[in-house]
Amino acid sequence: MVALWLGRDPASPRHNALVLDTLRSELQFTFPLIKANPKCYWIWNYRLWLLQQAIELLPVAAARRVWDEELGLVALMLTKDQRNFHAWGYQAEFAYTERMISAGLSNFSAWHHRSRVIPRLLNERGLNDAERRAFLDAEFSLVRRALDVGPEDQSCWYYHQFLVLNMTEPVGKQTIAPNLGAEDKVPILQSEIDNIKDLLEDYDDDLKLAYEALMDYTPALARLEGREETETDRAELQGWLAKLRKLDPMRKGRWDDFERAHSLR
Repeated sequence: MVALWLGRDPASPRHNALVLDTLRSELQFTFPLIKANPKCYWIWNYRLWLLQQAIELLPVAAARRVWDEELGLVALMLTKDQRNFHAWGYQAEFAYTERMISAGLSNFSAWHHRSRVIPRLLNERGLNDAERRAFLDAEFSLVRRALDVGPEDQSCWYYHQFLVLNMTEPVGKQTIAPNLGAEDKVPILQSEIDNIKDLLEDYDDDLKLAYEALMDYTPALARLEGREETETDRAELQGWLAKLRKLDPMRKGRWDDFERAHSLR
């Protein structure tokens, strides 16, 4: 397969079409094999290698299509055959999202798939509370690095919100570290709020999604601590709300509702 790519102009449409056809052919060839042998890690490794070639040899848009197709197939397999697929499939899908995010942070599909597969993956691994906490910390670290590089990227903010909600949602909906106590959640959320404030200082102050996150997370922190919003909280919320009114005037109704709900007038 590699020999087919050598000696051709890597920038030519013909070369890209050849690479794309070859990769898709190999992925299609191994698909029935992985269905018949879902626990054969060597086949998963080969498919991962093929996907890595897509990143290295194809334009970003074409590589993303290949990855999206693969994630869709794996998700379908997980849905239809969870009994036989189990952790091998979850681990592979999780690894796919890791590679896909590394190739391009602005990939909503990869972040979304990651959020869906994590609860199943953790259950299959049988992680204890300490291991789940370490996993949560690692995921926050991953998305913080992504936000440092692309603070305007909606996909990264979506995943950050997913992690925060996993801590602040009612019991029964917290799927990553369900036994994490408030004494652990509070410093995590406070740290994330501080990081977002630092982000606004480092970049232009027109990061609408950062202000929206602060407006969601600050009241959530007060709830975790079992207290009312402080005067400092309210002053900051008013300032962020004023920024959002300028940055997104079309959502005036939403900002008015928030102002009333938090008695900021």
